[in-house]
Amino acid sequence: WRVQSKNDSLDQLSFNEYDYLKVIQVSQDAIRLTDLANEMQVSKPSATNMVKRLERKGLVERKSCAEDARSKRVELTEKATVALKEESRVYGVMARELEKKLTDDQLDQLNQLLKIALK
Repeated sequence: WRVQSKNDSLDQLSFNEYDYLKVIQVSQDAIRLTDLANEMQVSKPSATNMVKRLERKGLVERKSCAEDARSKRVELTEKATVALKEESRVYGVMARELEKKLTDDQLDQLNQLLKIALK
């Protein structure tokens, strides 16, 4: 789906890492680690390990929560924000190209297959 590039921050991500970034991206503000774990349907230690991995890649940062000093909030770095916006733009271009080349029935079929594959 994407042109492979050594400069692409998202190029070396697992699907799971990418899913975490998308959940963080759609949250209004920095998301609490507990809420991130709940959203991803994993334990808090599992979410913590993933956040540490994404931090090492420079894609997220953890910050102390103003309301509760024991709690941490996670937000995307500028690097991740820029990469996700570019990824979205590329997917949009590809989706429009598919719409031009496939019939409505073929698009429906593709949509159904993608839903099955992403379960």
